[in-house]
Amino acid sequence: MEIQSVIARTIETTGREAQYDASVKRLLSEKIILAWILKECVDEFEPYSVQQIMKDCIVGEPSVSVTAVDQDETDRTENDGYADETVDGRVAGTNTEDNSAREGRVYYDIRFLAVAPGTKDPVQLIINVETQKSDKTSYPLIKRAIYYGSRMISAQKNTVFVNSHYEKIRKVYSIWIQMNVGKEKANTITEYSMSEKNIVGAVKEKESHYDLMTVIMIGLGSEQTADRPILRLLDVLLSAETKPDMKKAILERDFDIPMTSAMSEEANIMCNLGEGIYEQAYEQATQKARLEAVLNLMKSLNFSAEEAISALAIPEEERQSLLERIEEELAVK
Repeated sequence: MEIQSVIARTIETTGREAQYDASVKRLLSEKIILAWILKECVDEFEPYSVQQIMKDCIVGEPSVSVTAVDQDETDRTENDGYADETVDGRVAGTNTEDNSAREGRVYYDIRFLAVAPGTKDPVQLIINVETQKSDKTSYPLIKRAIYYGSRMISAQKNTVFVNSHYEKIRKVYSIWIQMNVGKEKANTITEYSMSEKNIVGAVKEKESHYDLMTVIMIGLGSEQTADRPILRLLDVLLSAETKPDMKKAILERDFDIPMTSAMSEEANIMCNLGEGIYEQAYEQATQKARLEAVLNLMKSLNFSAEEAISALAIPEEERQSLLERIEEELAVK
């Protein structure tokens, strides 16, 4: 197989995955979806209805892959990271994986302000929602989530407060949605927050003075086994297998979420891209398995490449490309 074709297929797969990720973010940036997440996962919004949260609690328009995480990086826009344009109630934004002069920089997937009513001075919160394709990372994902939360606090210096007015610091939430996790994390919601612990004495600080950061990890599993509405909602919404018409029916019937034209479009994109990604992954896995089988026969039985291919009854139309891959493999060794 020519190196150019390998590169081309890699680029194609990477492009599909980037487009898929962008569709996921755009679906999650719908205010009705964010309202459901706040209602089910953020204590400050538990007393309020989803409709009230959507209309009265989400301030302005959430940013999608616009606001930089790290201090030495610049935002994609000059208006403090908040998008100006919406389509059918969905926030318009570009995806983090776009190739540009800013490639390699890290941006929050979704970031927005929210107000929790019910007090004399409404509590203003900064909310970050992140999506993760799986829990298989080279580092503990919780540490990255804490870093994101910490950055949202430190970034308030000279924006939310100046000089020593630390009393104005706003509480932050970093909410992580993991779509492909192991059984032990499937259909789970886990909260990590700051708390007071008296070691000597019985000092009682006002909770709002130290309760400034909460991380929430959501592990999706299967909508059939999810026992909390938000888990089933996200399972249905982000599924690459569930057809758009079925998503529409479930969301409208069970969650009173009308599918806008923008949501339907994203659902179609996700479904089509998801099928392509899975087909590509399956094809690559099959090719790798056949290559390894041929090489094992050549080594253990001293077969030639042609003899090993014939012994494994590999289809005629695949033999030439497999022979080329064998030559590449042996040349490397």
